Amino acid sequence: MKRVCIVCEGQTEEAFVKNVLTPAFYTVGLQVESQTIETSVGHKGGALNYDRVKQHLRNTLKQKSAPVVTTFFDFYKLDKRFPGFEEASKQHSLKNKLQVLESSLHDDIVQLAECRPERFIAYIQPYEFEALLFSDIDALTQLETEWAKAKAVLLKVKNAAQSPEHINDKPETKPAAHLERELTSPKYRKTRHGPIAAQKMGLAKIEAECAFFAAWLNKIRQIV
Repeated sequence: MKRVCIVCEGQTEEAFVKNVLTPAFYTVGLQVESQTIETSVGHKGGALNYDRVKQHLRNTLKQKSAPVVTTFFDFYKLDKRFPGFEEASKQHSLKNKLQVLESSLHDDIVQLAECRPERFIAYIQPYEFEALLFSDIDALTQLETEWAKAKAVLLKVKNAAQSPEHINDKPETKPAAHLERELTSPKYRKTRHGPIAAQKMGLAKIEAECAFFAAWLNKIRQIV
């Protein structure tokens, strides 16, 4: 069984990989494991520093087991030191921005790790993990009884964007900001509710709504 390491932005993405992606990919012959990067002594996940990112990716790619390695990082607040960041900021479409960033990241890591190009898949999630949760507002708002009252507002946010992944990256209107503002009693907590909501929705629904995410999963499936 081929091994795939998904290097995650933080604990929410890590839980999502463990609870949703790992079981799904196991059925097609892939052993998927999640990792987070040490961001400071004793702490992992969030506030990714590119120097730490590339060191972690290089070390993982150099493991004797020769896993395929991929990333699951948020575009929102991505470290400006990521390769291609300046060029990506000049692009007008989200698709072009991501293509520049992912291509630049791929080339930089492959050169650094001296590995075969197909062993590294660069992926950056627009604009953050919470965008995926807008794939199924019904499932999301059914998690907690009091959340039903937020359904109409969240549907309006979703319908105003080209897709859940196009909900923008402004601090007050990014996907997570909407969820934190509208989902109360209990308050939305990303590490608790995010992975559970995604599991309830199912990968098929999320992929149908989120083209960038779906394309990434198809690249992983092709490893088989």
